[in-house]
Amino acid sequence: MNMVRKGCSSRCLEFQGNLRNSSLLSYFISFAMADEEPADQKKYLEEGCKPKCVKQLRSYEACVKRIEGDESGHKHCTGQYFDYWYCVDKCVAQTLFSKLK
Repeated sequence: MNMVRKGCSSRCLEFQGNLRNSSLLSYFISFAMADEEPADQKKYLEEGCKPKCVKQLRSYEACVKRIEGDESGHKHCTGQYFDYWYCVDKCVAQTLFSKLK
């Protein structure tokens, strides 16, 4: 049975050749996986590190509550915010680079 049809593009011919050499499912899986973006590991590692930085998070939350009624806009919690994310980033850095490809 000849599956090659008139007007079939090179992509179509490649597909037909792969169908003869492997199962349809594995071809589609490999085709789909080639187009996917790799997952960002940092996001997953951050979630695991956030519980280790509770002290800094509580300090930031207390600051936010303290300045809640400030109408002047002069008060801020930037220092506490950066302290929290510094703690998270420091924790993530210990394992992130070993997971990158």
